[in-house]
Amino acid sequence: VSALKTSSSDYVAQTVVEKKDRVDWRRNSVFFAWGLLYLGGVQYFIYVRLFAKRLFPGAAAFAAKPIREKIADKAGQKAVLQQVFLDQFVHH
Repeated sequence: VSALKTSSSDYVAQTVVEKKDRVDWRRNSVFFAWGLLYLGGVQYFIYVRLFAKRLFPGAAAFAAKPIREKIADKAGQKAVLQQVFLDQFVHH
């Protein structure tokens, strides 16, 4: 899915935004590969395998709680902040 989205986005950028007469398919294939390998593969590993299953196994249970329970769950809130920190300051 991510490969098709990045490829489609580049196609729209070339034809609508840049108003090119011909699509640069080599460039488009680079976007397709980026979407497939990095967005589809690497980020799946980071967010599903590493974050959800290894580093923060309670994240899904916290996310499923009603808002009142989330407010009372200080450990869950701490885990969310840790996830945001890792995502924003380590991964990116």
